[in-house]
Amino acid sequence: MIFSPIEFRNGKKSGNRLAVAPMTTQQSQADGTISQEETDWLTRLSKDGYGIVISCAASISDTATAFYNQLSLAHPEYLPGLKRLAADMKLNGSLNIIQLCHAGSRALEALTGEKPHSASSYQLPMIPDFVPPLALSRQQIKQIANDFAQACIRVEEAGFDGVELHGANGYLFTQFISTMTNLRSDEYGGDLENRARFAREVVSACRSVVSNDFIIGFRLSFESAGLETGLNIDENIQITNWLAEDGIDYMHTSQLDYATRSVKYPEKITISYLRDRIDSRLPLLAAGGINSRHAAQNAMDLGADVVAIGRAAIGNKNVPAYFKNHLPLPHHPPFTASHLRNTGISEAFINYIQNAPPLRNLNIVA
Repeated sequence: MIFSPIEFRNGKKSGNRLAVAPMTTQQSQADGTISQEETDWLTRLSKDGYGIVISCAASISDTATAFYNQLSLAHPEYLPGLKRLAADMKLNGSLNIIQLCHAGSRALEALTGEKPHSASSYQLPMIPDFVPPLALSRQQIKQIANDFAQACIRVEEAGFDGVELHGANGYLFTQFISTMTNLRSDEYGGDLENRARFAREVVSACRSVVSNDFIIGFRLSFESAGLETGLNIDENIQITNWLAEDGIDYMHTSQLDYATRSVKYPEKITISYLRDRIDSRLPLLAAGGINSRHAAQNAMDLGADVVAIGRAAIGNKNVPAYFKNHLPLPHHPPFTASHLRNTGISEAFINYIQNAPPLRNLNIVA
């Protein structure tokens, strides 16, 4: 089943059910243009045999930036390098997706030139020196929806197959959905329908400006984890089904372990619970520690239609070939920096891996 094709509702097909998970690399240029290092990384992944390759989170505007050296779709001047990349990746047969992101309260003022904005102003006393964001005005919300739509236009013009809207990991979509960070009293706050309004308006705006066969995926944190609270799995299932009506082509659940159990229903495996309740026509992508064919097949048996591979793809070339031939991956953490260099990982990416909480457990050693 792993190597059977999957066809999305818009007609696009993936040759297999292995995807590259979106991973921050911090290796684009300082102004957001794509670098040779990022180009080489994504091209390598497309050659590795994955059916779907999803990029790192790219900012949609100059005020959406979450971290240094983040890829950006903010300006049409960024297109030439992206067009060359898309053309090269297409030769390798993968479906190629750019993840789009607005950081919201997590935007860096040093990069954006303005104080961070979010669904509302809120406090996080558990974070030292946390600066409460400013609440977005209705006009600013409409502008952000338009910024997402314009970024989609550029992604399609560049020649990619689609986008994934980053609604996970505490970024702006999450900030609107969460009852912890959305304290608004207007049509964007309060009950679930209102808290889902921003995500639905963005999807509708994006869907209206791209071709029918352009993929629009959505990544979502379904439940609270760590500092990210105020999320309810049943509410997010309802949001997913609304987004399916609005035109998304897949849902991607964000979790560190594909077999994790639900916070709300500890007796339930999260992806199984999701698959049973999400529109059956909507493919479900699942990530989280998939580093063997057995794990990939188990994730699919639990309910995933496509499995996304992240950490294993960093330390191993040609992961799909190993899975196809029922072979174990040759490299596992701890990885050495020299090994990663030999697989084509840049110094900037290695530095990020050594310091970022989601990837620090790869235990890079000198």
